[in-house]
Amino acid sequence: MLSAAICTALVAPFAVGAAHAQDSQQATDIDKVVVTGSLIPQVEVETATPVQTITAEDIQRQGFRDVYDVLRSQPLATGAVQDAQFSGFTPSAEPISLLGLDPGFTLVLIDGRPIADYPLLYNGQSNFVDLASIPTSMVERIDIAPGNQSAIYGSSAIAGVVNIILKKRVDGTSLGLRIGGYEEGGGGNVRFQLTGGHSAGNFDLVYGLQYIDQDAIYGFDRKDFDSTNDNPDPTLRFGSRTFLRSLGNGRYIDPGAATCAGLGNLYNSTTIYDTRPGRGNYCGSRAEPGFSSIQNKEEAIAGYLNAGYDLSDNAELYGMLLVNRAKTENNGGSRFWQPSIDTGGFIINDNTGRFESFQHIFAPEETGGLDTNNERITSDSYNFAAGVKGTFGSSMWDYDAYYARSEYKVKSRQLWALKAEIEDFFRDQFLGPQLGEYYGYPIYAPNEAAFYQALTPEQYRSFNSEIKSDSETWTHNLNFQLTNTELFNLPAGPVGFAAVLQVGEQSWENPTDPRVVNGEFWGLTGTQGAGERTNEAVAMEFRVPIFSMLTANASVRYDHYKNKGLNSDDDTTYKVGLEFRPIESLLFRGNYATAFKAPDMAYVFAGDSGFFTFVTDYYRCATEEPGVPIDECTFSGSEQVFGNRSGSPDLQSITAKSWGYGVVWSPTPNFDISADYYNIKIDNKVSDMSLDQLMQTEAACRLGDLDPSSPTCVDALARVGRASATAPEPFQVQSIETNPINISKEEVSGILASANYRWNTDGWGTFSVGLQYNVTLDHESQQFPQDPVIDLLSEPFYSSEFRTITSLSLGWNTDKWNATLYTVRYGQTPNFEAQLLEEGYEGSLDAKRVDAYYRVNTTLGYQFTENASLTLTVNNLLNEDPPDDPTWTTYPYYNIFNYSGYGRSYMLEMNWQF
Repeated sequence: MLSAAICTALVAPFAVGAAHAQDSQQATDIDKVVVTGSLIPQVEVETATPVQTITAEDIQRQGFRDVYDVLRSQPLATGAVQDAQFSGFTPSAEPISLLGLDPGFTLVLIDGRPIADYPLLYNGQSNFVDLASIPTSMVERIDIAPGNQSAIYGSSAIAGVVNIILKKRVDGTSLGLRIGGYEEGGGGNVRFQLTGGHSAGNFDLVYGLQYIDQDAIYGFDRKDFDSTNDNPDPTLRFGSRTFLRSLGNGRYIDPGAATCAGLGNLYNSTTIYDTRPGRGNYCGSRAEPGFSSIQNKEEAIAGYLNAGYDLSDNAELYGMLLVNRAKTENNGGSRFWQPSIDTGGFIINDNTGRFESFQHIFAPEETGGLDTNNERITSDSYNFAAGVKGTFGSSMWDYDAYYARSEYKVKSRQLWALKAEIEDFFRDQFLGPQLGEYYGYPIYAPNEAAFYQALTPEQYRSFNSEIKSDSETWTHNLNFQLTNTELFNLPAGPVGFAAVLQVGEQSWENPTDPRVVNGEFWGLTGTQGAGERTNEAVAMEFRVPIFSMLTANASVRYDHYKNKGLNSDDDTTYKVGLEFRPIESLLFRGNYATAFKAPDMAYVFAGDSGFFTFVTDYYRCATEEPGVPIDECTFSGSEQVFGNRSGSPDLQSITAKSWGYGVVWSPTPNFDISADYYNIKIDNKVSDMSLDQLMQTEAACRLGDLDPSSPTCVDALARVGRASATAPEPFQVQSIETNPINISKEEVSGILASANYRWNTDGWGTFSVGLQYNVTLDHESQQFPQDPVIDLLSEPFYSSEFRTITSLSLGWNTDKWNATLYTVRYGQTPNFEAQLLEEGYEGSLDAKRVDAYYRVNTTLGYQFTENASLTLTVNNLLNEDPPDDPTWTTYPYYNIFNYSGYGRSYMLEMNWQF
């Protein structure tokens, strides 16, 4: 196999003559530790499960801003995600996608214990863990174990486990103050950190405090996307239609230059008399898109306590509390209004007898300021654990009994227009009373001249109201764990054993303002739902030395859960691993495991949730404007429809299998190299349909490109509702339906390799090199059993994930100075054109891949005294913009799910030790 050849080739040239490299007695003096992926304490850090570790020192010296930045920069994080650059459903949250799989397929733990999900839904559909709530200053290290880990940790450990280990021992007190900002403006930030520890007799205490204050970054702060003049397509460099009157055929009605001049003060005096080729003249602003944020304004404070008290020589009472409060503000862009949203913004103008539409985009001068419409989110979370651990008498039996609870609350506040009030306002302003209707289209005799006038902030607020939504999740469990590192002895050594009993419960509550669900706000509906789930589990693990060079690891776990008031399910998962050490410095390893994921609470308990969205009507583009590029089609992204989504109470568990093998060689304490192959196969995957994909599929079915009688077409045609052929606007999209399904499959495989070398010099200090590389060999998915298998790496319509990610760290350290250069290379991804068409790279001559992207961070530190140091960090040292893509013609003109548009940043940090 290709993967086996690559793994062997990476280490084979170095294995010769390694037998003399280490003293065989060295390991006997090392304390046994618990490594992520196992419950049994052991001497060997490298086991049958490959684990990538990022230490607190790595986090500081490699220039990472926070835990999200740490994990998003790792080669295993190949999937595109929605973060603060995307003003969608979760603008204040930060998820990751390991191996290109859904964020919910990664189990995130703190000290081996689960974290409550973020209460709001990723892409309005599924639950996930928010990494923004974890303070960096309290982190000791982060372990990442790819592949199925359910036999150890339970549900969700399919792509892998991220185990965030917090500090347990701190000598003295440390103060840190960091200030920073971005070269192009915006995003100024301050971070204060306090960590300390204290011991007195039988009592140990570690404490920490972190405060962060960060300014927003707006589009107008970045010269590469501060206006539509930056559009890579010169024909699309026209402004947003802030005041627009148009006909049913898409042509604009000319307001005249003098009319627009009267509105010229809006959007910071950028409103002009503009022209859209092929459509006509209007009043607009080319700067309008830049009045949205790409990084949140944030203020956060976190506290941490970890305490232990020795009850005796064999027992310790312990507790941990991590609390976090964050207030964020996000500006998703300007609000707008059109008459009669139920008819797509069109009315019958009784003065002209024509179908017409009016559009008004509200400028900051009208709303009362740039931040008036900000979504303000207050997030409160905590993680708590308390228990007792120790040893039964003088035996080898260790125990750990504890209670753990994690909770996350989100309060969202946002100003939004009420549907009835805004319609009444514009009737009074210029539409006049409704005179009747024609096939559902309202008839007005508007005063067109009165339409072209700016609002006062008082007028704007008169038809707005604050949306209030308080959501909450929590999870808690009782655990009892037994371990014995010498259950009994075999000729090759002692057998290790661990057992776990667990009972728990979790809850998700996302009520949403009832006025939103009832459709009382203009152009807005929302998700809502609530439910609880109980779970019980029992697990066992064995570590068996078969002979001196071969050790086996085996674990099995049984989980049962019940969705309160609905169904229940159970799963048995297992994991088997082998470690073969022909010599002390060389390890060959392999593992096979199964996993499961209980369906997301939102997939099961979501109520009927309506939503308005804009879709591209590919069918009408093909039939009414054949040959016109999708970007320029009248029905591209402009068809507003009402959608409906609800949960599926009968969903079953997602199941998975994974296997892998690899090799590790460490001839000296200063050098190691490894390579591991992984393969994960997922069945019964739950996923919501992509609306854009659904619209493309529906069009292909109607056009005969796909078999209309196929299961895919039957399903797609039933989900998209259209007007009849005799309606005033024939075949107009009117509704769309989506819901989770429990039938999809997915498989991903790849190779993860690393090498580390450290050497000491006389007089020049210590140098280090670290290299990590991940390549995805295959990634396939299948939505329905009868559908063809989709190659996600070569069919860009379905995925824009990175196939390869490489990181290189160069370090230097002396008594006074230290420096690190950390580089991440992100491989090629599809351009925008390639993602538009189902044919992908074959669909257009312009469908290609963008160039690889490099991000370079550097730090330089100086130790003034034993107790004081200063560190300068420059992130994105080369000030690399996202890869150039001439086809990405939608704002901000780059792929925000893969790349950042922040640019170069500087941070200066002072630390004091007491």
